[in-house]
Amino acid sequence: MVLLVGVIVVAGGLSAWWILTAGRAANEGFDITDEGYYLLSYRWWDSNPLALTGVQYLYGPIFEWFGYNIDRLRLFRLFTVIVVHLLFGYSFMRWLRGRRPGMPATKLWEVAGMAIILAAGGMCYAWLPQSPGYNDVVLLGALTLVSCVLWMATAVDRGDPVPFWVPVVAGLVIGMMVLAKWTSVVVIGLIVVAAVVVLAGQGWRAVARGILFALGGVAVVALVVQLFVVRLSVAVPGILTVNKFIAGTSYSPTELLQFYWSSGIELLGQTLRAHGLLLLATALTVIARWRWLRLAAAVLALVALVLSVRRVVVDGGAIGGSQHTATYAVTLLAAVLVAVVAAAGAVIAHRFGVTECSRLSRENMRTWVILGLLVLLPLVQAFGTNTALYTIGFNAFAAWAAVMIAVLTGIWATPIVARVTLGLVLVGSLVATASIAYTGLFRYPYRSVGHSQLTAASKLPALKGLYLSPAAEENYSQLAADLRPYTEPGGRPMLAFDKMAGLVLILGGRPLGEAWIAPAERARTAAGIEEVCRKGRPERAPLIILNRQISDSEITALQSCGLNFQADYEQLAPPRQTIGLQVWVPKAERGARSRG
Repeated sequence: MVLLVGVIVVAGGLSAWWILTAGRAANEGFDITDEGYYLLSYRWWDSNPLALTGVQYLYGPIFEWFGYNIDRLRLFRLFTVIVVHLLFGYSFMRWLRGRRPGMPATKLWEVAGMAIILAAGGMCYAWLPQSPGYNDVVLLGALTLVSCVLWMATAVDRGDPVPFWVPVVAGLVIGMMVLAKWTSVVVIGLIVVAAVVVLAGQGWRAVARGILFALGGVAVVALVVQLFVVRLSVAVPGILTVNKFIAGTSYSPTELLQFYWSSGIELLGQTLRAHGLLLLATALTVIARWRWLRLAAAVLALVALVLSVRRVVVDGGAIGGSQHTATYAVTLLAAVLVAVVAAAGAVIAHRFGVTECSRLSRENMRTWVILGLLVLLPLVQAFGTNTALYTIGFNAFAAWAAVMIAVLTGIWATPIVARVTLGLVLVGSLVATASIAYTGLFRYPYRSVGHSQLTAASKLPALKGLYLSPAAEENYSQLAADLRPYTEPGGRPMLAFDKMAGLVLILGGRPLGEAWIAPAERARTAAGIEEVCRKGRPERAPLIILNRQISDSEITALQSCGLNFQADYEQLAPPRQTIGLQVWVPKAERGARSRG
């Protein structure tokens, strides 16, 4: 009982650390690149169907409901992160209770597990922009789907029928995940396979029933989107069009798999070099049978823990921010590998008669399928990213925290040194998670200066309530004032090359073509402009903002809108007067205002 209370206090305190930090940072900083892209697409969610994914149809109406207030949208993301991790934690501990009958018969046991999993949820704030995006939908959706599988498994273990609403909820979540990011079908497929294995415990009729109810949930999502959000005949072609734009320039599935494999092997090698002694010590503590060997294993485990902690501190393995993803990934991977080694050691040691029977040694196939799903989930839910899987994947560290709980409570028959070692690693990983979230929000926020420098309250309507650096606030306000004669009324088409979608949002403009404009994807940008103008030229010529020279492909694309860049545009002022950017306005408007 005392141990459970201690776990709740420690894990609850670490959860409060990252939650309060995220709440405090919700009105700080603004990234005009990725976050600006998300928010610009949400701002015009119902009038610009050209988008890589359909995430704007999920968060766009919510952003509009919040009065386009960025602070409130960020707090909404925090709320969803907390709720989903609590749901996952409750579902997991409810299922695990049936697999661990020897655990204390008190609700404190479930609460302790939920607190641990919530503390692990801080990884959602390790480095990404504070505003929600499609990665959030996939991650939180995957955890919710796994929660549904856990409810199914609990019912099967108890011999009860699976409640009909469980597969219906799974279908609803699947529909939203596919809408937000079509590559989420990979993690959805993995979870569906696990669900089928679980339901098969009640026969194939239960499997068919579950599939039908899940399909019903998917149909409900499609119907709601069609009737109340956007016509699918508009949304789907827009998404397909953009994906066709990039089909020839993006990674092929084979290239992605090769990249994932090479980067994963590199990370594994770094982890083994940094924490290999800890993994060896863990294996030894589990299989040690003789007294002298257990004593030696205890000493080795103590030394290994000290060295691993030192390595984490020296290497900055508990610091967040996009520049540290490869470093803290070593820390987190080492933690879950300790659990995997302990589990494998306990099962193998029992099979060869080295140790007494443990709960893990008596698990059925359904349990191993669920534990395997949790081990793979962080990496698989990130599939589709063009970066190493761990950059996005390890944000789902809660799944690995659940695995560590399952292993720790399943090796109670092993020597106490093994349990203490795994317990300390679990606590250490949660401390690292809280530290990563804190530093990722305050010291190294995504493409922003740190907390201490975000002191200027923005006066711009689009950034209402946000604090920026004094230099950024001055620059954005100056640009908005210089362009006010050309941006009123709001909603004027604008093009901001490159990765400056946030500037369009700040200036009250709307994108011409896709909201995303990147230097490596100029053909995609040009295709988006041509697609819009093919369907109907904008009533007002777009303003053009450049942080480099305009390219020939973009000049050609503007011609499809009936615009000759050299003849129809002139620069508003020298770049030194427009915060270092080239700002081009239509000559006709410039001349009319000069005459006025």
